[in-house]
Amino acid sequence: MCKRLTWLFLFQILWMSSFVTFAQQDTLTQINKLDRNRFKPATDTVQGLRLRNQEGTFARKMWRGGLLVHGFEAVGYGILAVLPSDISGWEKGVFKQYGSNMRRAYTAPPVFDHDKWYINYIGHPYQGTVFYNAVRSQNAKMWQSALFTLGQVYVWEYVIEAGLEQPSIQDLIVTPITGILLGEGIHRATVAMAKNGFTWYEATAVVIINPMFAINNGFRFAKPKISK
Repeated sequence: MCKRLTWLFLFQILWMSSFVTFAQQDTLTQINKLDRNRFKPATDTVQGLRLRNQEGTFARKMWRGGLLVHGFEAVGYGILAVLPSDISGWEKGVFKQYGSNMRRAYTAPPVFDHDKWYINYIGHPYQGTVFYNAVRSQNAKMWQSALFTLGQVYVWEYVIEAGLEQPSIQDLIVTPITGILLGEGIHRATVAMAKNGFTWYEATAVVIINPMFAINNGFRFAKPKISK
């Protein structure tokens, strides 16, 4: 079991890192050839610097954020699908009952689930921060990011997961609330690090705790190698 979870975790980190690579490549095409090892700073406008889509409409930020979120969810969905039922909470043969489960989700109230504590109180809060920072890292306002988070939680519970299990009371409450509060704290911490450029260990931490910032904005290291 531990070996399987380790491989799944590594797969998710590699998936996120691939997006970071593409984000960095977009930045590299815009900088001078004599300074190709340096990445442009990307931070909040409150700090006087810039984020991706900073001046774009919220619709544009939401469109990009939605695409990134659903890609992230596809990975999470795949991981849960291969995990044992005592961890995922999905019983054997549940996919055969997808239609009836979906109908029940809209005709019966949500229930208290019995998922593992780390799924409900670590996994889902983390999921909420990813939702929040998918648009906050594009300089969406706090209230816009909060509404986006709330919407994505309901999409997950009533569209994506509803065919497998009844919507969860804990998830409908814990995911958006903790996602918004922790997400804003993580965003501000990331912005503070980005002001002076990331060290390698800060960049590594951001990939794990704030992958949407890394995907949207890339990194600039504090001590880049200067080409001669």
